[in-house]
Amino acid sequence: MGEEERAAGIQRYIGVDVGGTNIRAGVVDAEGRILGEARRPALAEAGLRAAVARAIEAVEEALHNAGLTVADVEGLGAGVPGAHRSAEGITIYSPNFADSRGVPVLPPIREAFGLLAFMLNDVAVQTLGEHRFGAGRGYSHMVMITLGTGIGGGAIIDGELRVGYTEGFAEVGHMTIDPDGPFCECGNQGCWEAVAARDAIVRRAVTRIQHGRQTAIAEMVDFRLGSITPALIGRCADEGDDVAIEVLEETGYYLGVGCANLIQLYNPQALVIGGGIAQAGRRLFEPITRTVRARAHMVPASTCRIVPAQLGDDAGIIGGSVLAARELSRHRKEAREVAAPEEQPQAVETRSEMDREQEPGL
Repeated sequence: MGEEERAAGIQRYIGVDVGGTNIRAGVVDAEGRILGEARRPALAEAGLRAAVARAIEAVEEALHNAGLTVADVEGLGAGVPGAHRSAEGITIYSPNFADSRGVPVLPPIREAFGLLAFMLNDVAVQTLGEHRFGAGRGYSHMVMITLGTGIGGGAIIDGELRVGYTEGFAEVGHMTIDPDGPFCECGNQGCWEAVAARDAIVRRAVTRIQHGRQTAIAEMVDFRLGSITPALIGRCADEGDDVAIEVLEETGYYLGVGCANLIQLYNPQALVIGGGIAQAGRRLFEPITRTVRARAHMVPASTCRIVPAQLGDDAGIIGGSVLAARELSRHRKEAREVAAPEEQPQAVETRSEMDREQEPGL
């Protein structure tokens, strides 16, 4: 970035969203506007190393589409699903990708562009985006959850994103909601994901169909039950299908139980709900809100707004830019503190020392 632009306060960042289906990259300005973007298929079965190579290609194309070069941006932030050693830029495990253990994500990106680059869990990055430019704007205490294949979470406390000792903050999808509920892929039983994420929603519909309930859900897939999706269930609910409405009501109840827990735990001003399943809208949000009102008492439900996310699919790349801006600001502050000369304390004579100097020798 040129000195003139920097002096004028023009700042641009690259945000990268590594999803299980698509990889997106965007050049984002300091106001959260996307100046240019690009995407590549994730091809998750090919492994995470190959996905990183496609992310680099997407960044190059996003810069081209924005009419900019690497010299015009300050840094890069990436959201990657799973658990990481983010400071090193290495994954511990990313559930969406084959061969994801111990994969260096940031080193090849830094080498390709010569930029300072940072990464966090994808939902943590989306939380940063929604807090700065979306539904969480203006709140210093915010929780975000994303509803999809799983249930992810992020938390802003006193205006700062928290990630925890091993970056497991906040794995809300794996808190136990029903001790006798279905087994979760993590090895626990009755996790929030196991009762309210994508597979649980589809399972509710399939069970009702197999029990003989008449529903447009089955008819729309010609009784190929493996083709049922939450989006289809949502459309049928909007058209008044009783089974679809029941499925979303039951899902909303379990989501509400978990949201009530989060309100008691974090005492947020806003609980932001994003992800593809949240697009079911009021059919899902109404039972969530009713359940929270019935269960959240010690920290009253009225202290927290439950709101849909605003940034949609852009949350990842906008959040990546926020991550980059945040970390670069910290780096600069630390550099200034190191560069500033330490003030040497002035020697101060105490009264007792002066008195001793005046005392005659013994």
